Amino acid sequence: MKIFGILIVAAVLAFASCKSGQNKQTLATQQTKVTNSESETSQSSVENTKYNPADARTFGLVGPVQEVRLSKALLSTTSTEEQGDPWLENDELEMTFDEYGRVTLDGLGGCKYVYDENGNFIRGFSDKTTMERDATGRIVSYVNTNIDGVEYSDINFAEYVAKSFEYDELNRVAKAAYSGWEWKTDNVYEYFGGNVYPKKVVYETAAESLIIKGTITYEYLKYDQYGNWLERNVTLEEETCDYGETEPFERLENVYLERRTIKYYPE
Repeated sequence: MKIFGILIVAAVLAFASCKSGQNKQTLATQQTKVTNSESETSQSSVENTKYNPADARTFGLVGPVQEVRLSKALLSTTSTEEQGDPWLENDELEMTFDEYGRVTLDGLGGCKYVYDENGNFIRGFSDKTTMERDATGRIVSYVNTNIDGVEYSDINFAEYVAKSFEYDELNRVAKAAYSGWEWKTDNVYEYFGGNVYPKKVVYETAAESLIIKGTITYEYLKYDQYGNWLERNVTLEEETCDYGETEPFERLENVYLERRTIKYYPE
């Protein structure tokens, strides 16, 4: 069940907060108070007339983000299958955004987004992909499951994916659903007070004849000038049952160290 545990960890990003910073141009800022377990930081959202921060916010970022690269190391595990190099990912490109703030690659399955010259979404993994936004511009769904007329042997199951988001009153992702070929995962994000970093994600995955239930908890260690996290510890606890059974036949606990580097557009 390692592939699903890793998939879920990769699928879930912590949603970053705003940290006050000086813009070289005139910016509209909004102060938000964020309380972390280690510190209390006054942070602000960054917005200008060109870069729309809505997509970055959906994927856990603030500021004029251009790209995010991720490194992930396995610190400990209860699995006998985990062997070899502890660095599961090492400085891999995870997310990209264009100069207008539109997501072009996200870390939830490596989904692609392509727009026309007028900024309209035209394709994702394929020209059958659909993407919907709400009235505020937030992404609420991305679907690439139309395989009509495609031979089974030609289906790229890594690109057969759908995802959806629900937001809370503080604009944080409250629920997210991801699905692919013969699997589906529902995530519920838990926050403490006004904290915009999730401290916990509870998820349930249905995969073929299995039910996988898990909890991911985060410890944030380092932030950049915008308040985006740069380093965190991630603890994954997971139980796997056969469908219709309540007693798990497998329990897993993995602890990861995640680091990322973030490149920004000039302001």
